[in-house]
Amino acid sequence: MADNTKNNPKIGNRAPRDRRLFLHEGVCDPHIHIFNGKAYLFSTHDRGPGEPIFRMDDWRIFSSDDLVNWKLEYTLRPEDTFLGKCEECYATDAAERNGKYYFYFSHAQSCIGVAVSENGPGGPYRDALGKPLIPPHMVDTYCYDPTVFIDDDEAHTPYLLFGFTVIGKKYYIARLNEDMISLAEEPRPIEIENSWENDACWVTKRGGVYYLNSHESDYATADNIYGPYTYRGRFWSDVHSDHGTFFTYHNQTYFTYGVPEDLGDAPADPYYRTTKMIYVHYRDNGEIVGDPFIQDAGVGQYDARWDEIKGVWYFAASDGLYKKETADGFEMCGIRDGAYLYYPNIANIRQRARLFLEAEATAPCAIEIRENSPFGRMLGFCRISESGEGEFSCRLENDYGSHNLCFVFRGEGEDLLHFRSFRIE
Repeated sequence: MADNTKNNPKIGNRAPRDRRLFLHEGVCDPHIHIFNGKAYLFSTHDRGPGEPIFRMDDWRIFSSDDLVNWKLEYTLRPEDTFLGKCEECYATDAAERNGKYYFYFSHAQSCIGVAVSENGPGGPYRDALGKPLIPPHMVDTYCYDPTVFIDDDEAHTPYLLFGFTVIGKKYYIARLNEDMISLAEEPRPIEIENSWENDACWVTKRGGVYYLNSHESDYATADNIYGPYTYRGRFWSDVHSDHGTFFTYHNQTYFTYGVPEDLGDAPADPYYRTTKMIYVHYRDNGEIVGDPFIQDAGVGQYDARWDEIKGVWYFAASDGLYKKETADGFEMCGIRDGAYLYYPNIANIRQRARLFLEAEATAPCAIEIRENSPFGRMLGFCRISESGEGEFSCRLENDYGSHNLCFVFRGEGEDLLHFRSFRIE
C-alpha cells in the first residue's frame, strides 16, 4: 500500500472514530455519481448480520450534498424488473444521458439489466427492456457487477464493463448505443498484464490515462479504454475493503468502498457490510495514494483538536488549484487572487481562536478566513509580507463551536503560495 504522507495528525492521545457513512443499514457496493451538483450513491443492500452467504433483497439510491448526511431517495425492487422476487440483488451502477438516468443492476453472477428514470436520478425507475441487457452466458465470464463509464471524448462515448477474472476468466467491455439500453458492439475481453483475480471492476480517467480497479484496491492503467492495462499494484488496505469506486466532487477526488459493519466485539461479518470514504491523491508518476488518517476520521468533517488539518483535505476548491507531491506528502498549488479552499464542519473551535497556517509564499499575499463561503463574514485576516516558508497566524473573531471555514487568497501572481496545512489553537 502506498503511504500518502508522513507524520499524520492525531487527536491528543485518542484515535479518531472509525467513520462509516451508514450504521447498520447494510449499504454496500457503493457507486457514487454527481448529478445536478449533488452526490448520488447507488448501492446494494445486505439483509443483515448472520447470513451464511450474500443475501440482498433490493437496490437503493441515496443523495447528499455534504458527503456526511445521506437521504434515501429510492428503492428498486427486483419485483419491479424482469427478475421478479429474488434475494441476490448484486452490484449496480448508474449514468445520465440526454436528460434520462439509467440504473444498471445485476442478478447474482448471472445477468445484467437496466432501468430508466425520466424524473431525475432519484427515480422512480422502470425496467427499460423487460429482459437482460447482458444475458447469462453471453460471454466467457460471469455477467455481473456492471460499471458504466462515460468518456471525455467529443461524443462522450459510453461503455459498459463487467465480469470476473478468477479461474482464467476476464473482464469484458462493450460500447453502448446512444439509447444506453443496447450494445453498439459485441463485448470484448480486457487484457491486463499480470492480472489479478477478482470481480467488481471500475474504470476512471485522469490526464488521458484510464485506471481500472477492483475489490481490494488492485489497479492497472492503460492509454486506451480497451487496454492492454498494466498492473500497478494495490493502493489501499482496510478490513475486506471491497468494491471500491472513485468520483470527483467540488474538485476533490474520493475513493469509496465497502467494509464489514461494526458489530462491536463480534467477529467481522463479510456478508453484512457498510460504506467508507477517503480522499485520494496522485503522485507525479500516476500512482494512487490514499489517506490513512481519513480512513478513521472521515471526509467532509474536521476537528480543531487535531494536530493539523492538511490542505489537501478540502471539501471544495476553486478551479485551477491542484495537489502537488512533496518530499513528505502533498500541498495545494496554483493559488492566485480570488482562489479559495473550503473546510466545513470544523468542530470544537474555541472562542476567538488563533489559527496557524503552514505554507510557502512565492510573493507577498494575504489570506482571508471567511465563514461558510468565499463571500461570507470575515473571521480573520493573515498578511504575508514577503516570500518564504514558515508558519503564519491570525486571530479569529468566532464563537465557540463548529464552523465552516473558507480560505480566500489575495495577491498578484499565478502561484502565490504553496498551502500545506493549518491548525487551530
